[in-house]
This record gives sequence, structure tokens and C-alpha cells, in this order.
Amino acid sequence: METAMLDICAALNMLKAGHRIQRPDSNMRYTSYFLKYDNGKQYLFVRQALENSTELLEYPSTLDWDDLIATTWEVVSTTSARH
Repeated sequence: METAMLDICAALNMLKAGHRIQRPDSNMRYTSYFLKYDNGKQYLFVRQALENSTELLEYPSTLDWDDLIATTWEVVSTTSARH
């Protein structure tokens, strides 16, 4: 399969279609994301290949899939942010 550069919308659509996605030009070159189904619910998982190793780690992403596909995002005012 030929590698194509995707924006976040296209990348999310590829995830929904069952593909793994990654950002090869970033510092996470050996990291990809994929959807895993459990009891009918979708979860976003991370797969990391350890450099110079054949070992693969898979774990739930710190970003929830529901957060990524949500259409209820809003801009947070810097004056009201408490972080």
C-alpha cells in the first residue's frame, strides 16, 4: 500500500475503516494507533515497536476515541484555564 500524507480528518476515517495510522515524520516513528473493539465499544490503542527489537507493546491510548471523534469541542479561554 502506498503511503499517503493525511490530515487528522482523513486519518480518523482510516482508523474507522480498520487501518492503523502513524506519524512517521514525528518523534514517534515507531508508534501507531488502531481501534480495538471490546463489548461492542471502540477503544483507541497505541502500538509501539521498540527500537532494535522485535517486541511490540500495545496499550490503551491516553486519548479516548470518543474524545477524538466528538463534535462537541469548544475553545477554552486562556483566562479561565486552571492548568
